[in-house]
Amino acid sequence: MKIFHKSAYLFGAGFLMCGLLMAQDRVVIRGGTLVNVRDGKLTPDATIVVEGDRIVSVSPGGASPQGATVINAAGKYIIPGLIELHSHYKDWVAELFLNYGVTTVVDLGAPHEWIQAQKEGIEKGFVPGPRLFAGAYNYDGPEDSEEEVTEWTARPYVHTVTKPEDAMAALEPFIQGPSKVDSIKVLENLSEPTLRAIVREARKGNLPVIGHFKDVRVAIAAGANGIEHLNSVAYAMLDSRLNQEARAKLRPGVAINNTAFIDVKQLPGVIQLMVKNNAYLNPTLLVGWTAANAVREKFSHEAFDLLFNNWRLRYVPLSWRLALLKEYQEVGLWHWADLTPYEKDLYEKGYQNAQLIVKTFAEAGGKLYTGTDCAGGCTPGLGTHQEMEMIADSGAGPLPALQSATINSAELMRMADRLGTIEAGKAGDVVILDANPLEDIRNTRKIFRVISRGRVLDGQYHPEFENPLPRNEWEDTGHMFPSPELRWATPAAVVEGSMGTSLTVRGTGFLPYSIIRFNGHKLKTTFLSRYELRTELPDRLLVPGTYNVDVENPDFASGTTVGPAYLYPLGIRSNISNPFLVLVKPKGGAPIHPHPREK
Repeated sequence: MKIFHKSAYLFGAGFLMCGLLMAQDRVVIRGGTLVNVRDGKLTPDATIVVEGDRIVSVSPGGASPQGATVINAAGKYIIPGLIELHSHYKDWVAELFLNYGVTTVVDLGAPHEWIQAQKEGIEKGFVPGPRLFAGAYNYDGPEDSEEEVTEWTARPYVHTVTKPEDAMAALEPFIQGPSKVDSIKVLENLSEPTLRAIVREARKGNLPVIGHFKDVRVAIAAGANGIEHLNSVAYAMLDSRLNQEARAKLRPGVAINNTAFIDVKQLPGVIQLMVKNNAYLNPTLLVGWTAANAVREKFSHEAFDLLFNNWRLRYVPLSWRLALLKEYQEVGLWHWADLTPYEKDLYEKGYQNAQLIVKTFAEAGGKLYTGTDCAGGCTPGLGTHQEMEMIADSGAGPLPALQSATINSAELMRMADRLGTIEAGKAGDVVILDANPLEDIRNTRKIFRVISRGRVLDGQYHPEFENPLPRNEWEDTGHMFPSPELRWATPAAVVEGSMGTSLTVRGTGFLPYSIIRFNGHKLKTTFLSRYELRTELPDRLLVPGTYNVDVENPDFASGTTVGPAYLYPLGIRSNISNPFLVLVKPKGGAPIHPHPREK
């Protein structure tokens, strides 16, 4: 009730979205240079008329209609509102996206009922935010192991489809009618026949199928449309010998992308297959290689300046801000500083090969699209610009980078009749820049004005911002700080004073930095995998009784930077797991001693 009241007040004060600078029914942008994102052609002295939430005319020169709000864009450059096509939307991200000119966001992984309510609230003007599109549940096949079943299917927005005939029942509510969604997202454990069935069903509703795939060749054969990340592309050209030998030298938890192990001679053939079949590619370079030297040096200071030096963003959760900065120092489960020189070199090689894939794809006429995975491993809004910069820096150049966040994304989402370019009849989403983005893609950050749905925004952050429809489930600090969860420990009983007793625990959310605790005593711990840890129990602690065994992940709030790059929320975050009871049995005839006191 309190939230609703406050939101009603903000709306009554004209706060809608990022704050309205002007809210007239007709807005005219005059004198700027229009950037045609189809071909890069520049039209100087353009006049763009927006009425309501639509562009009604685009022409060179021209007079301003009476009764219009006129924006003098002389010396400026005009591009369409940007599209973020892979978001994990949070209830606090609206101003970040809009102030960075991201006027359309596609969510590919949020609680289904909440994201649909958020979308509807934005459309009705009750919730501030960018134009929002959302999918149904993420569809995946059965996991390969018990641990993965536990860890991944705990997400409420993942739906398991085990066989092709299940696809119709799973998708039918979302293909037509009031519950229709905007896209279908799939994950890599689907069998090829099941993936084909999902694609077949999605076509009935003219919905794109976007997702994670093990092998891009299988995705193309099944008719999928959007390829998320580069893993599946790299898998199609893995050098099996290099992959096996190189990975054998890695320690558990060091996550190196498949791109480090490719046979580059196979690259032209794989790219040709993708382009021929009109497969769109989202490389997610930013979240894939956040810790790469070139990326860290370029972007970490930008995130810090925005998230910590702008006091008006105080409503962004502190735990998330700290987690985001941590990402620039992490590779898989390990801190960058703790990697061996071999592991660092292999990681950097993976990034270089990723750039080569993107460059080759763009030069072959492939259609890139920008989706950052925010708010997971990067900053919403800002991350879209950083991703475009990384695409351009790969050798693709500024125009393909700009197309990736405009016309290509609109085409993939079946929204090209409404979004992605500045033309009569399209949505009134316009970004006015101070400099030419085709000369330097970083100029997309130099924003003069953002117009969203025909409304000119003030570009400010409002410290009292509050979403009237907050998420309806607790969540961790992104996927970057896992909460450890203990399933069992063995042995469950040991004998008093035993020498060299080994204790193994299994669960989820474990890191190379995790610590096994016995009755509160922190023990030297060996990391075996993200599901398994081991320690030696000191005989001095083995006094008869029943004791708690748990796992502690060092607390990021104290300055320790730990955490994997791919674990998903496990509920309300705690850096200490649930306990498991271990019994210490007395030796024959020995008296029972009191529990050892914690120091």
